[in-house]
Amino acid sequence: MVDKIMNDDKLKTFSIIPETVEVPKNNLLLRSPNISTKLPNSTNLKMKLEIIVHNAKHLADSLKSQILLVQQREDVLKEAIFNGWMGVTTLTVTTLKRMPRKYIIRNGFWTLCNGIVQHPATQDVTAAIFTETYNSPKCIGQEVTTKPDPCVFNSIIKYDTVPTQRRLEYSEEEYLCLKSNFNNTLEQYFSVPKQLVNKTCKNGVIRSLADNISECSLRVISDYTYYPNKNLPASHLPLEYCEGHHGSCKLIVAWHLSNTSVENFEFIKDDPNFKSYFIKSGSYVNNPMY
Repeated sequence: MVDKIMNDDKLKTFSIIPETVEVPKNNLLLRSPNISTKLPNSTNLKMKLEIIVHNAKHLADSLKSQILLVQQREDVLKEAIFNGWMGVTTLTVTTLKRMPRKYIIRNGFWTLCNGIVQHPATQDVTAAIFTETYNSPKCIGQEVTTKPDPCVFNSIIKYDTVPTQRRLEYSEEEYLCLKSNFNNTLEQYFSVPKQLVNKTCKNGVIRSLADNISECSLRVISDYTYYPNKNLPASHLPLEYCEGHHGSCKLIVAWHLSNTSVENFEFIKDDPNFKSYFIKSGSYVNNPMY
């Protein structure tokens, strides 16, 4: 480029060389005339995301089905343990206020053992005459037929009922429907009439929360040991849980019921640490309505 400048009537000419800027080879913004061509196609991206979402939903549905199947198998085993079906169940009921009570359950019939429950021997017995004695639990002492323990239940419905009579201070009464069937979901009703308790508590025992605490204290543990029949086909029960002595199964059902909380724990295995921790006394136990 040539430029001209007039100075003292003399014409001077000089050239101006423009400055060149070197573009780095790795600078894609400056090298690429069209950036959008480097991005993935939006239609293809949408299709890929839809496939991923579909596969994730399919996997989630499959996992839900597997979880439901496991829960159903566990419920069948728990029902067999609780009722002593196709075998014999021993039960120890422990509360905070009373001495442990020991039962033997056979095909739904309960007996109270006023003595010691002798479990099958943990070692092989060579004498054939003792085989039957050591293959099933026995009560060493007095064994009497009885009803199911009033503090043994596997699910509850909780009600807060409106008072039937006027009081100086409004307060609702708490009732429980104690049921033997297993259900991990707590059903609860708030501010309902007392008549609803009788209407909705089917196949259960109705008891006020105060009476339940008086009868069973705040905490109760039901500790089951189940011995299935030796000739029981594996297809009838999920016996893979039965890893105890003589192929026995364990079940622990624990409850904490108070006017401030409802807690339930279930284990299809033995857990001595939990049992000793849960049932141990504490300063809060002195308050009967904790």
